Amino acid sequence: MATETQAKKILAKEFPPIHVGATLNHFSEAIKKYQRGDWEGSLLKIGKFVEAIMKCLAIHCGQTLPRPRNFKVGVMARDLGRTNSSYDDVVRILIPKACIFIYDIVSNRGVRHDPYEVDPNEMDANVAIPVASWILAELIRFSSDRSDLNTATLLVKGLSDKKYPYFEEIDGRTYINIRGLGARDTGLLILNAIYPKRINREFLIDLIKRHGFNANATNVAVHRLKTRVDDDNDNWKLRGIGLQEVDKILSEV
Repeated sequence: MATETQAKKILAKEFPPIHVGATLNHFSEAIKKYQRGDWEGSLLKIGKFVEAIMKCLAIHCGQTLPRPRNFKVGVMARDLGRTNSSYDDVVRILIPKACIFIYDIVSNRGVRHDPYEVDPNEMDANVAIPVASWILAELIRFSSDRSDLNTATLLVKGLSDKKYPYFEEIDGRTYINIRGLGARDTGLLILNAIYPKRINREFLIDLIKRHGFNANATNVAVHRLKTRVDDDNDNWKLRGIGLQEVDKILSEV
């Protein structure tokens, strides 16, 4: 998260820095995985985000954290609701309820599902990510004072903006939702999106063209990708060197 340092500075005024750092790290990783279409991975990180949030709230409200094996989000939320009402309802009730909602989704939804049904992990990620963004934005609002009000406002706005996956599939066709990419990088990200599966070279050419590139640009791009793939009778699979390049592209988005 580009503004992680600013967010940490604001949140550390009210919450323990060690858990604030964990909170921001888990959130940032969850967003990255969500935007890459790794629904299950994003949900796992959001689960850890919720645990870190609950630790922040418990310590803020004067509670002692249980041992790791006794850590239960539902129990902690119940205990927070029973704390002294001098603590703000945002940290005692509202945010804990939102955390329970997310945690129940992450904990109770099985990762196994019929390949011919709608992927529940994608559905769950589409609701968990915005709620997690609201939680973090609300904590920043709660922790802010007049000296950093402008920074906090920008952070809250950024967190409240809708997050969209970088990869989209429509009727078996993969699209890349990142502006400003060239034909080669578009092809590289398509290969990454379908990895570890293979894709026929001609189908890859068709997909790149669907992003608005002409035949010449597309053919040049595909030719330049030959050193980044394993070629099995014109069925391509991205190699490790290509995956490394993808990580670099996405880290700069």
